[in-house]
Amino acid sequence: AGAAGQKIPGGVAYWGVDDAAVAHRRLLELGATAHEDVQDVGEGIRVATVLDPFGNILGIIENPHFAAEHHGGTPPPSVGP
Repeated sequence: AGAAGQKIPGGVAYWGVDDAAVAHRRLLELGATAHEDVQDVGEGIRVATVLDPFGNILGIIENPHFAAEHHGGTPPPSVGP
């Protein structure tokens, strides 16, 4: 596993959250290791990454544009038969 802030090759899955700072803090409380602190990447979108206990990178993303579309009372389509 890499040190905090070190880039590790491979893809990063981003989990959509309502508040990146709160989610980042909670993941650290649960045992994740800081990788990249919360940063604003423009247009109100904030991202951060942590390392899980196995060294995998987990990203979190706060995207107010996405939230506005998906928190308006209409659930996403069902998956499955």
